[in-house]
Amino acid sequence: MRSKFAIADHPLHAILVAIPIGLFAWTLVADIAYVGTGKDHMWYDIAFWAGIGAIVSALIAALPGLGDFVTVVAHTEARRTGFMHMSINLGVVALFTVAMLLMLDDGALDGGRLTAVVAIHAVAVGGLLLAGWLGGEMTFRHHIGMIPEDAEAERDQQIRHGGSPGAIRPSHR
Repeated sequence: MRSKFAIADHPLHAILVAIPIGLFAWTLVADIAYVGTGKDHMWYDIAFWAGIGAIVSALIAALPGLGDFVTVVAHTEARRTGFMHMSINLGVVALFTVAMLLMLDDGALDGGRLTAVVAIHAVAVGGLLLAGWLGGEMTFRHHIGMIPEDAEAERDQQIRHGGSPGAIRPSHR
């Protein structure tokens, strides 16, 4: 079923998620580099700012994702998967926000706070992997955001997922 939030039929959520995914992962890499280099402050700063960039860009990417959930996913058999995907991603943002607050004003340069920040980032990136897998399930198993081959395939998808077959858009192929 087509995304309602798309450019040239390509879902905006899928376009935007690459940035926060990369930044979330890069934050954990910078944490590891900070610890591995004997606590070179540059890596601490990179982790801090990459984490903030990840939070902001994830919230931006979440907007069309929420729109797709409300207008498409919530009306399909994929709604439970979509809700889990959204919930885990919000948990990832919340964990990174906690880590960012711990890191403010160089608050986690060493000791227990540093251990907590690295652990939080690692758990959050693990959650991100699970959320990505669930996003793939929605796309590849349930065909959310996919462009059907023709009007008949689109009608079949809408009927399968409980939507009304009345509003079929022609394929651009």
